[in-house]
Amino acid sequence: MRGVPGSAALPPTPAISPGSPRVRVTVTRVDRPRGRTRVGDWFEINGSRLILPPGQSFCPYALAAVFPVVVMRQGDLPADSWLVRKPYICGPDAEENLVMKVEAVYEEAAG
Repeated sequence: MRGVPGSAALPPTPAISPGSPRVRVTVTRVDRPRGRTRVGDWFEINGSRLILPPGQSFCPYALAAVFPVVVMRQGDLPADSWLVRKPYICGPDAEENLVMKVEAVYEEAAG
């Protein structure tokens, strides 16, 4: 309360972007693919399980680059976190220019 002696305004409570045990990583760009990775390829982490669509592979170096970020997205984050605002991670090969989008997946409530 402004102007009242001995009172202090409380800071606003930061908005939270809830985490999810299920996180999807989707390839949004790849300029010079070195393997079979293509735009639209994806995988999910559900808890500690890695899920790939049948018959799809994923570059192990790209997996290694994105795993630490996936773990971050499984937890709650401030709504203004860089990972919420710009959820993109680059693969390790600069020439390949692989870009992946990291998104929390929320289960739909049964009606």
